Amino acid sequence: MLSRLPAALRSAGLYAGAMIWTKGLGLLLLPLVTALLPAAEYGRMELLGSVAEVAALVAGAGLVDTLYRFGSAHGAEGRRSAAQVAGLAVVVSLGGLVLAALLAPLGARLPMPASSLEVMLLGVTVALEAAIGVPLAWLRMQGRAAHYALLVVLRGTLHSALLGLLLWQGFGVAGMLAAGAAASLLAALALLGGQMRLTGVQVAPAAWKHLLAYGMPLTLGGLAAFLLGTADRWFLAQHVDAAALGQYALAARLGLVMAFLTQPFDLWFYPRRIGLYAEETGRAAVARLSATGAAVTLLAAAAASMAGPLLIQWATPAEYHGASVYVPWLCATLVMQSLGSLFNIGCYMQRTGRQSLLVNGGAGLVALAGYILLVAPYGVAGAVLATLLGQAVRLVWFAWLSQRSAPLEYGFGRVALLAVAVALAAALPQLLPPIPALLAAPPALLALALLAARLKLLPMPRRVGGRLALG
Repeated sequence: MLSRLPAALRSAGLYAGAMIWTKGLGLLLLPLVTALLPAAEYGRMELLGSVAEVAALVAGAGLVDTLYRFGSAHGAEGRRSAAQVAGLAVVVSLGGLVLAALLAPLGARLPMPASSLEVMLLGVTVALEAAIGVPLAWLRMQGRAAHYALLVVLRGTLHSALLGLLLWQGFGVAGMLAAGAAASLLAALALLGGQMRLTGVQVAPAAWKHLLAYGMPLTLGGLAAFLLGTADRWFLAQHVDAAALGQYALAARLGLVMAFLTQPFDLWFYPRRIGLYAEETGRAAVARLSATGAAVTLLAAAAASMAGPLLIQWATPAEYHGASVYVPWLCATLVMQSLGSLFNIGCYMQRTGRQSLLVNGGAGLVALAGYILLVAPYGVAGAVLATLLGQAVRLVWFAWLSQRSAPLEYGFGRVALLAVAVALAAALPQLLPPIPALLAAPPALLALALLAARLKLLPMPRRVGGRLALG
């Protein structure tokens, strides 16, 4: 049955299966974590996690996108570039391990102090980000979805098993961090061993200049984009009460369901698009697939916008019900973020990542200015509006710059028409009582999917020579 499916659907299905497995394990462990870890320690773990998120952006050095750019060349040239990027990833990871050891004593100065051991364990996981991310990206570029999914599942399973065991033995936060460090170390060794067999791992200092010239601006742009999606919490904490901030955080978490639904497509498409563009019919294929990604994004936003408010109404106490109104607006910010990434291939085909840095940095400053001006007088609504403005600037700027260097027929008008229909569907839970909204959701989603197909944004399955194809 699997062999009859189109390659794209097989790959997306494998990516989705791996994510469902790893996310499911995390959900299964949640009762154990909350039972064995005091609330104060859980908060300290969250703080360390936020530090790690920023550090991981730096530790990755933009090398995954660098691999997409230079490893997409055909034949020996692509393999040589992949080997050079992998070698640079090893050097960056080793440097990160040394830096983690040097910075470990500074954990005592955090707002919620951490021991040197905890910082070092967290540093191991962060430092190995590049050594893990580059081989995984190469597997996706080569269409080895089954290998990718297997390795992700094994890593997630090992991490969850170690985490549960160490927590059960009373090691607390240090045990959770040790589980992550051990799983990351084993994954890095296994992946780099596989990369050695596929392309080799070449430490080539002469190539680092042009690789880092592309990757480092992307890293800085990633930090700017991180600011675009995170700084609002810092401002809200100063100007709204704890209940309003809690409602906003819950709405944001449910809005991220949209990103989860689109990730299988993202994992399949982004590693391939630059190489695909260079093929004879690649320009039309990239434009078509980008439009398909836009449709998938909008349909995922519709699903999250309709399901999120209902889940809040039925599964949370009354004090959280105010979060319902924020879900569709936060989904709108994620839609614009995704569309900006889908329509920016021209910016990522340059020799450096300066255009990405310019756009992400500029959009981040717009959002930051909005937070300063709007959060104090308008609270959560002001934060949402500021984020929408920043993401809108990012989307328009990326599309404009990309079309200047790599003009493509994306079908912006068809995407806009689907977006209007999605916005109308997302309003249903805000206008109808819960039961009618629930009954209206399935036919509304079906109608949106049919509209996307009618607009030729979604390919329809068809049978070719006894096999299914998309067209």
